[in-house]
Amino acid sequence: MKNLFFKSRNLLGQLEIRSIRNCQPQAGFIALASMLVISAVTLAIATSVALLGVGEANTALGFKKGQEVLKKAEGCGEEALLRLRDNASYSGGSLSVGNGSCTISISGTGSDRTIDVESAIAGPPEYVRKIRIVVKRTGNSINIISWQEVE
Repeated sequence: MKNLFFKSRNLLGQLEIRSIRNCQPQAGFIALASMLVISAVTLAIATSVALLGVGEANTALGFKKGQEVLKKAEGCGEEALLRLRDNASYSGGSLSVGNGSCTISISGTGSDRTIDVESAIAGPPEYVRKIRIVVKRTGNSINIISWQEVE
């Protein structure tokens, strides 16, 4: 075994000469420890990126399903307007629309009516949207006063 010498300064600033015997095992240990730390950091970053991707996919799916169920509610609202125009005593009911359903309820008497529509798509989780349409019915025509989404 060779003796290797190096110069260093101690805490008091004095120059010292030290001997190192066979420093290869320490260098290997440092390299191995460095690789383990780098691997752990890389794994943590990869896991974070994967979880963010899953979260983004769930958000996008929720938005898509929400828009789909809102369009179903609007379609049922339009159907309710047509049925109310043709039949002044129409009071609502249930409709099946694709993979969802909607419930229509009409309140009010005379020419002023309020149409409440609730649309839902089943499945975990269930998506529900509601709209309220306020109309004035005169003869065979219907004037929409307001059309809004409600909670």
